[in-house]
Amino acid sequence: MFDFIVTLVFFASMEVVSKPLLGSIDPLTLTFWRFAAGGVVLFIFLIRRRGFSSLVALRGRSLVLLFLMGVVNIALAMSLLQTAVKLTSAAKAATVFCANPVLVFVISAVSGTEKANLLKVLGLLSGLAGLVLVSGLHTLTIDTGTVYALVAAAAFALYTVLGKRVSGKTDPVTINVVFFAAGLLVLLAFLAASGRPLSPAPLVASPGAAAAALYLTLGVSGLAYLTFIRAIRRMGAVAASMVFMLKPAVASLLAVVFLGEVLTPPFWAGLVLTSFGSWLVMRGGK
Repeated sequence: MFDFIVTLVFFASMEVVSKPLLGSIDPLTLTFWRFAAGGVVLFIFLIRRRGFSSLVALRGRSLVLLFLMGVVNIALAMSLLQTAVKLTSAAKAATVFCANPVLVFVISAVSGTEKANLLKVLGLLSGLAGLVLVSGLHTLTIDTGTVYALVAAAAFALYTVLGKRVSGKTDPVTINVVFFAAGLLVLLAFLAASGRPLSPAPLVASPGAAAAALYLTLGVSGLAYLTFIRAIRRMGAVAASMVFMLKPAVASLLAVVFLGEVLTPPFWAGLVLTSFGSWLVMRGGK
């Protein structure tokens, strides 16, 4: 339970902690340095525990899948989520993004890798209704940041589907280290090609910024991934994945307390529907 709580706190606070930094640093640059530092933490952990054996053992199909996972997760999903945090409220970005279990079901059903049942269909309907309320579509308006969050959620859902195809014999830390490296290489190439600033200087411009950067890099993108892996091993994948259903509520409360965000009744209703829909989809697939 300790690993679960630590993971929840880190994951749920990412949007709230990162939002103040986005006034001085590009969202994609922040994503790059966040996962670069986190990847170093995971790499050191892997080498101390297993050496290079698990990396050397990887073969063609697994490497291709891990490369795709890195591109879809870091270069797309996480970069788009960080952009969404800059352009909309932290609470909205977190809640929309965490609808990914519902989108995973949609992608899996369309690709024929997962069959529908009553719980999953009800979860899909509940999740979609929640997204309408949270995104503001019920008022026939939607802001740019929310669009980024929706695309990020879809990309993360695709990453999840790809992750299911990686051999169960591959160590989870090895998976993270390799796909981190792949995603960072593609993101670095994009940053260079687009002329975006790569300097991490804004992250150390003040003691507050440095503390937030340290929290995001070593904490959210490093330690939290390790505790999440340990939580999966000790609690099972379904129980550990409850992190993504509790995250929207925790992130929204943190956004209200620390960022002063004002959330409407339709937003809270949508949050409940989205989380409930994700839970139904996961229960239906257990």
